[in-house]
Amino acid sequence: MKFDSAWLFEMLEDAADADSTADKLTACGFLVELREPGDGAEIWDVDVTTNRPDAMNHRGLAREAAAATGATLRALEFSLEEGGEAATDFAAVEIADPTMCPRFCARVIRGVAAASSPEWMQRRLRNAGVRPISAIVDVTNYVLAELGQPLHAYDLAKVRGAKLVARRAEPGERLVTLDGETRKLEPGMPVIADRDRVVGLAGIMGGADSEIGDGTVDVLLEAANFDALTVRLAARKLGMHTEASHRFERGADPELPPLAIDYAAALIAEFTGGSVCKGRIDVRPRPFEPHELSTTAARVSAFMGLETPLERMVEIAEGLELEPRTDRGAITITVPSFRVDLEREADLMEEFVRHVGFDAIPARLPVLATAPGHRNPNWVLVDRARSAAVDCGLAEIITWSFIDPAFDAVVEGLPLCPGPAVQLDNPLASTQATMRRSLLPGLLSAVRDNLNQGERGVAVFEQGRVFWLDGGTPAESERLAVALAGPGPGDLAVVGFVDLKGVVEGVAERLGFPAVSWRRGGGPWLDEAQGAVVETEDGRVVGCAGLIADGIAARWDLKARVFAAELDLTAAREIPLPKFVELPRTPAVTADMTVEHAADLGYAELHAAVRELTGELVEAIDLQARYSGKGLPPGAVRTTLRLTYRAADRSLTQNEVNEQQEALREGLSRRLGVAFA
Repeated sequence: MKFDSAWLFEMLEDAADADSTADKLTACGFLVELREPGDGAEIWDVDVTTNRPDAMNHRGLAREAAAATGATLRALEFSLEEGGEAATDFAAVEIADPTMCPRFCARVIRGVAAASSPEWMQRRLRNAGVRPISAIVDVTNYVLAELGQPLHAYDLAKVRGAKLVARRAEPGERLVTLDGETRKLEPGMPVIADRDRVVGLAGIMGGADSEIGDGTVDVLLEAANFDALTVRLAARKLGMHTEASHRFERGADPELPPLAIDYAAALIAEFTGGSVCKGRIDVRPRPFEPHELSTTAARVSAFMGLETPLERMVEIAEGLELEPRTDRGAITITVPSFRVDLEREADLMEEFVRHVGFDAIPARLPVLATAPGHRNPNWVLVDRARSAAVDCGLAEIITWSFIDPAFDAVVEGLPLCPGPAVQLDNPLASTQATMRRSLLPGLLSAVRDNLNQGERGVAVFEQGRVFWLDGGTPAESERLAVALAGPGPGDLAVVGFVDLKGVVEGVAERLGFPAVSWRRGGGPWLDEAQGAVVETEDGRVVGCAGLIADGIAARWDLKARVFAAELDLTAAREIPLPKFVELPRTPAVTADMTVEHAADLGYAELHAAVRELTGELVEAIDLQARYSGKGLPPGAVRTTLRLTYRAADRSLTQNEVNEQQEALREGLSRRLGVAFA
């Protein structure tokens, strides 16, 4: 808000210099954002917070400046001379809704003449951001800028029935406001009406039909108090924001209208030559009831961490016109009507903190007695799982724990699907109404989005919880899901089942999973030919892995083949300490073997047969390639194995390796009926 600095300092006795005052105001919560030259004075742009309507005027800000700098706030002095005619002989006021309008004051000024306001007033208004118009209108704006009380002047001759009524709008009513706009009023909006029609939007803007003009002779001056919420709702519905609504929406002083209207009447009479009728019309259904707040010097000192004498607190309260009283270390104040922000003890303590100064408060943390924290044991498992996935070259993603109920229905077919789903009572959206029972729906959505954004290769994982109902009670478990799509490392090939299997086995090994076996399965989520269920020796299902089936891929709109897996982390165990194995002293000999067999012969069965038929000389058996397609009979597969031979006591010859290879071929041919390429 804009303030005329000379106007401010005129209200202060023994005031500090402008720089010091601006700094002090800023330090106590009224940021002086800008100081620039104005018309005969500096214009201060001050940030007044919305909870301080009492400081949205020059006198209110001067009060704060006085308390902050030690100056004295001068009393408002003016002289009001009344004529012999009574105001009630010419006008009347009625409050039809006391909730909307707790107080309504009015004065009548007769015999006014068109005039301009004096130069000093016009200068102050311009510096405060207000355009001068005429003496009467300028006075209402001037009193608003000085005291914070909105006023409105009516041409008494245009007020039908010479009576103003504060009431709610009725259906079908309209009003042409001072800005020339026709407003369609909704029932319940606050209005000021005369005998026949609406003449003003209460607390917002007056009507054009009763405005002051050059031919105005008698003025009916209004100063009222309106309910903040009622004004705020009406202003928002109408899309209006005025200087009056800005104050009323935040809480105007209910005790200010009598002073403000007397002050304005005196100025209007002085500038226009009019006569103020005797008596102020003041309708007030119920009086204002102030409340008290109390605190102690000990509590304020403890809160600030700084010893604050009671005498200093009294000095601050007196400067803010809070009428303090003390009793054995306690201070009690009567909250004035203009301080709508003081509601509880904490608000009172804030006043002392502001004016003692935030800079004076020592910058140290409070001493708190705390017990050492304990890390959730589950976090150790989570960290191990994430580290294992990262070690396998995967990037972590995080998705919502809520999924579309339609996607959850598809989860029923997953091997790891637990009991019934948990439905949310108040979901964020209809597509997030179910707690996930698997990580795969969210993971596939993330893969789809990455592929749609141009990513060629995706290798991601998510570690998170799944949820279900166990006997009607919500339950949860930790899972790890993996997804691979697009080119593999180095863009040499497209990822396949073997790559996914390597990742799953690498993660399982790092997490201490028990020995697992792979069997075909996982439908309808996974492809029949490239889908597997991961089981422990006792038959417990701990995971699934494979190529996402065509139907699922179409449902998620996947533009590439995606290999995915999900593991139940409850199968993880502590990894035993590694044991030292003596380094080999003899060289190894490798030999490849390509086996042609039926597609329904699983690699695990082939690997087990090779291990059983070879002796101790075979140190390792590694899968090199697996091929099916052109050049092979339908349903046939070629699997290339690399065998590593080593003897602990000697170097093997090529003839020994060849003999071992030939014996292996004969054994596999007899046992499995395979051929060799």
